[in-house]
Amino acid sequence: MLNAKAALMGIIPPHMLKEIAKKGSARQKEQAFRSLLISEKIRGSREAFGQFYVAPPMGNNKCLVVFDTKNTQELPGSMISGPAKSKDPAVKEAYNGAQATYDMYKSVFDRNSIDDKGMCIKSPVHYEKDYDNAFWNSAQMVYGDGDGVLFNRFTIAIDVIGHELTHGVTEYEAGLAYQDQPGALNESMSDVFGTLVKQWTKKQTAEKADWLIGEGLLTNKVKGRALRSMKDPGSAYDDPTLGKDPQPATIKDYIKTKDDSGGVHLNSGIPNR
Repeated sequence: MLNAKAALMGIIPPHMLKEIAKKGSARQKEQAFRSLLISEKIRGSREAFGQFYVAPPMGNNKCLVVFDTKNTQELPGSMISGPAKSKDPAVKEAYNGAQATYDMYKSVFDRNSIDDKGMCIKSPVHYEKDYDNAFWNSAQMVYGDGDGVLFNRFTIAIDVIGHELTHGVTEYEAGLAYQDQPGALNESMSDVFGTLVKQWTKKQTAEKADWLIGEGLLTNKVKGRALRSMKDPGSAYDDPTLGKDPQPATIKDYIKTKDDSGGVHLNSGIPNR
């Protein structure tokens, strides 16, 4: 049984969706409200299922599978054969990102997949229609296509894939509650290992790395570089629709809030920096 408190571990935080719901166009507001409602539905499902899910041991064979939900909420969807050679960029990126994450953990830390027992990494893509998020639900990854106006497809950033899969590692390894300071540390560890996957794949040194989370996920219509900056929290974006990046960089600016499971996506900027 996993010890982490059930929650939706999505890459797009609620505060960003709420900004869009207030300031976006009519279509963007509708999308943001729908994403928030879907998040609540997923959270309820995870509370009923996620804490009791234990992946069957798979041994030492690497298992990476991609599914197509075909713009529905039915998980995992239809399994795709030959995802590495797919002409669908979301399928290929989901597969390559899962492979890079698996290989980094195996090569650098001798960890056998997410649970260290060879857990099969499942990656459903094309979740819902224009869904603005990607998340880990204790059993699999799930990727939305983005709305194309504010967000590109959520498989486009390899650090986002590494980030979300690391939530699984944290569940099995540490069981940090997804609430308040433990939750912020949970988010921070996912940012750390997400960017390590990117650096390891690109063969970057720490000095050459940009330390941005979700670079390429924002469209060119958004005034921003990424979802978060690890080395300079609060500087990732400043956009009329998304608002200004609210992450604090120091403990004196710690944000006390009941939203977002106690500000887990906000206060993660402190240990990140």
